[in-house]
Amino acid sequence: MRTSTVAGPGDTWGIAGPDFLWLYAGLAALAIITAFIWRRGYLRGPSLRRARDLTATQAALLNGDRRLAVYSSLAALRAAGAIDTDSRGTLRQLDHPPAGASELDRTVHAAAGRGLTARTVQTDTAVVHVLKRTEEQLTLAGWLLDEDRRRAVRMAALIVFAVVAIGVARIVAGILNDRPTAFLMLLVIPVVFIAFLFLRVPRITTNAKRLLSRMRMQALHLAPRQSPSWSTYGPEAAALSIGLFGAGAFFFADPEFAEAAELQRHVASSGGGSDYSGWSSGSDSSSSSSCSSSSSSCGGGSSCGGGGGGCGG
Repeated sequence: MRTSTVAGPGDTWGIAGPDFLWLYAGLAALAIITAFIWRRGYLRGPSLRRARDLTATQAALLNGDRRLAVYSSLAALRAAGAIDTDSRGTLRQLDHPPAGASELDRTVHAAAGRGLTARTVQTDTAVVHVLKRTEEQLTLAGWLLDEDRRRAVRMAALIVFAVVAIGVARIVAGILNDRPTAFLMLLVIPVVFIAFLFLRVPRITTNAKRLLSRMRMQALHLAPRQSPSWSTYGPEAAALSIGLFGAGAFFFADPEFAEAAELQRHVASSGGGSDYSGWSSGSDSSSSSSCSSSSSSCGGGSSCGGGGGGCGG
């Protein structure tokens, strides 16, 4: 059982180094757990029990971005034989949009009639307007995080940074007091790392990720590795394949159109293209310090377990 070290007259802040190490480790653990619970509350999102499946456009916006949503629409129109592309990558209309086409499909089809390419259609004013409105709907539904909630999530990091500030202040005070601080520095470093991790905020809520995973499990037949035939499954399934599994599905299902539209270059230049998008937070970690009077010393002749010295400043 650990015994408390009696503080000496020269101890920084009147707390012996080893005692402060234990206090700081406990405080850091408490702050990390509190921050984790804080984040979890804001990132949870709506309940999945009554959640409806997403449309292809919604799935693409959550799984990737606006670019992926446009690709899902191009897939639907291509599967329906409504669009094609020439040798220069310019889109062209072949037929009317299929019955039941989404608003984005109809808007992209109209843009194709204006001689746009797969890249330039993404910045078309009408297309951007539809995508922006869909993102607003997803935000109101709780699947996407708005700026207020993102700011609230980042607040969790301040709890951990406050503990970092205490550790840094103790290190400075210990150095000025000519006390060893090596072990405290080693303890503060991972706390700083975790604090910066908590500054990262995902675009979508935790339950949005789970909803996407549930939909992928239900649509495994549309995964690229299954080489799905869009002519068999239809336009809606083609769009959902892109929305759930990424733009790579285009190259398996319709490589000719993907090559003619130069989709591969567009995906590479935008830094995207992964089939799955997700965020995972680091798990809680605990730090422990052991001091041995026989083998460990912090310098200056003060042992970690000795009287008023210690490695905690």
